[in-house]
Amino acid sequence: MPASLPPAIVRVAHRGAAGLFPENTLLAFHPAVEIGVDMLELDVQLTRDGALVAMHDQTLERTTNGTGRLSDQDLAALRELEAGHGERIPLLEEVLALADAAGVRLVIEIKGSGEASSQRIAEALVPMLSTAGWVDRAVLTSFHAGALRRVRALDPRLPCLLDPVPLDGSLSPRAVCEQTLTAGANIVGYDFRHVTPALVKECRLTGLTLWSWTPNSAEDIRRQVELGVQAVVTDRPDVLNEVLHDFAL
Repeated sequence: MPASLPPAIVRVAHRGAAGLFPENTLLAFHPAVEIGVDMLELDVQLTRDGALVAMHDQTLERTTNGTGRLSDQDLAALRELEAGHGERIPLLEEVLALADAAGVRLVIEIKGSGEASSQRIAEALVPMLSTAGWVDRAVLTSFHAGALRRVRALDPRLPCLLDPVPLDGSLSPRAVCEQTLTAGANIVGYDFRHVTPALVKECRLTGLTLWSWTPNSAEDIRRQVELGVQAVVTDRPDVLNEVLHDFAL
């Protein structure tokens, strides 16, 4: 007999349906919405001329037919590149429009090569979200604690998620929570391979929400749900929905 579905499992599509389509493209975001998710996750970076675009890597080679660093390119040049299946690198405004039309929320990861560049991204991102009416519909996340502190200084209404470092699972549950609190964040984002009952308990006792990122197989997703995380961030929202359906039977 399947277990009862735990409450408040937030379904987050990592870089869209990135396990099925080119990541961080409109082609990946549209199917994720159609599959059924609560939030779309994307990465944002600044071009040389100050535009916010959706892309994960600092360099262009892995996901486009371009070369070099993204931050060295103007928007016009980037928009000429191919990002898979004929897709272009999307502007943040395009993803906002897609999510707005679909009625889903966003998880926006602030990238950057270090604390200084990530804070510059935050300084461009937060006013845009405020102007566009997204402050109550977005969660901002980063591996850079300084970026999240800058977000909170600019607009304390924005919920923030920290991915504590190092990423190898060596942090104690208490250290994970202390890093998150120091960053001014209220959500912990953690690699699913290192989520343990002790971490789930420590987050609960500390008053932090715990999100598990990138379990993609049914077995791994089921384990995260059973552990009691509040959200699953996955490249395979189709598999996530199948697992949650099994729990609800």
